[in-house]
Amino acid sequence: MLFYKKNLKTFLLLGIFCFSCKSLPLSQGEKHTVTTQDDWKLTIEHFPSRNTNQARKYPILVCHGLGANREYFKIKGNNSLIHALQEAGYDVWLMDLRGRNDAGETGFFFGKHTYKYSVDDYILKDLDAAIRFVMEKTGAKKLNYMGHSMGGIIMHARLGSFQESRIANFVAIASPMSFLPYAKLPFIAYRMRGAMALIPAIPVRFLGFTASYFPEALYASFIDAFLYKENTDEVAKAQLMRTSLNNIAKREINQFIYMTEHGGLFSADGKIPYRENLKNITIPVYLLAARRDELADPAIIRDVYERISSKDKTFEIFSRADGFSEDYGHTDIIIGKNAHKEVHPKIVEWLNKHN
Repeated sequence: MLFYKKNLKTFLLLGIFCFSCKSLPLSQGEKHTVTTQDDWKLTIEHFPSRNTNQARKYPILVCHGLGANREYFKIKGNNSLIHALQEAGYDVWLMDLRGRNDAGETGFFFGKHTYKYSVDDYILKDLDAAIRFVMEKTGAKKLNYMGHSMGGIIMHARLGSFQESRIANFVAIASPMSFLPYAKLPFIAYRMRGAMALIPAIPVRFLGFTASYFPEALYASFIDAFLYKENTDEVAKAQLMRTSLNNIAKREINQFIYMTEHGGLFSADGKIPYRENLKNITIPVYLLAARRDELADPAIIRDVYERISSKDKTFEIFSRADGFSEDYGHTDIIIGKNAHKEVHPKIVEWLNKHN
């Protein structure tokens, strides 16, 4: 009896976890393999509209952030952002960038594909392949696009610097084009830059695999940069760590280190000032910022807002001071305790006005 009392909390958490996994309606969409011009395989998962009476004008392409894959958009099941978009009548296409395991292993040192890519490859090749594929599949003349963190950064760069004309509306969630001096993650990476000479990628997936075996204090800085723990339940955090992390290529992280040194994101060769070119963006844009975001502070999302030339642009901070139940962080703006009640409806409302 003493054993069961001591372990009751563990059993309850396991029960909740198993129940939540069992009830997930978004565990699998229809998977498609998309090939880029340089022969990388991408995965795009299709979630058709659940509301046939309210079909929207444009389908929506959704992209994940740095050090992640597409899975975290789905882990809240019926309370996920993907489900909310489906219920609102949207045809949803959820993509993975290159280097994600679902499309094949990426080698650290050997193999057909290794961690030698940069953010520019996402911008120029992966986005182009994904946009082209979804347009061909749907017959749409344009797409809605939504990106979280780096998923929004790469579209900022593509729209601003490469005259992308196939995007009708753009939702950028916690997507900075510069960093404040006290932003945790880029400066952790900056301090690690010497050690990175020895490895081609930061093995983030290893953290997800081993996190349950080590005290959280050992990797708390990593978690705090991506989550405001007060706004994230333990089940969602466990699923995030287990299913949604991805290794970060050296050239990729070097661009973000360069971003800390030069006040904005540049191309890998330093020649294209992506932040400066935000002025060339003229389509409707919705920019979301999270009050407790230690990576993309609301001040630098506001900077993006000021630089964009769109006449139709909206900037919103999710915080207690702005009337929400809790301050939000970098990823819990997607998977937070009340994100399905407070954040997702705002996104749907904005998209509906433009579709």
